[in-house]
Amino acid sequence: MVAISELKKIKKDENRKHLQRLVYANLVDRFDILVDELMLELAVLEDNDFHNRVLEKVSNINVSKKDYFETFLAEEPKLVIENQIKDVVRGEFLRTRHSQKLRTLLQDGFNVSKLDLDKSRVNANDGRIQTTFSRRAKTIPSSIIGYSDYLYAKRSGIVHGTGKSISKNDAAHLVKNFSANTNIIGIKIGSIASAIQFYSHLTDYMLTSNWPPSRNHKN
Repeated sequence: MVAISELKKIKKDENRKHLQRLVYANLVDRFDILVDELMLELAVLEDNDFHNRVLEKVSNINVSKKDYFETFLAEEPKLVIENQIKDVVRGEFLRTRHSQKLRTLLQDGFNVSKLDLDKSRVNANDGRIQTTFSRRAKTIPSSIIGYSDYLYAKRSGIVHGTGKSISKNDAAHLVKNFSANTNIIGIKIGSIASAIQFYSHLTDYMLTSNWPPSRNHKN
């Protein structure tokens, strides 16, 4: 929230808008990096479904005796194996769409049900994840996966596009998968605050296995 306080102090409108876009893109990038790092770490832990899913990717690959001996004769064979598992994650999972990575992380790593990820529960006005939410704006997805995709699409439009509109491919993806018809980026201070709230609720869940209290939330 420090960045938001500093942005409010900037009086020149054009300067503030430019910095708002940079702060927003950085925020989304940081969450995307967090998703990547968590997937890499969960892949080498045995008590989650994502670990099993990663190993399934290599279950039919034959290992030569040479590779087998080299691994177990290494100074730290466990570390060698963990690095190889992480390479599988990088090649098979981290190159997918941001929202798909988030789905995999939450479903397989943190046992969030598909229903909880796909039903309407995100208030786009403030980014809060609620038990249920009656969607009003047809331009913004209200599911956890849909809203995360929407936030990242705007980030991509800033980083790789004009900074004013979502790419045609991302806009088409939002319509097809989440019935959200929009291509406007329009980053305001409220947009940043909503993204912070949304990501905070997700990270709180990953830390506690409980959705943070919010309007209509029931423990």
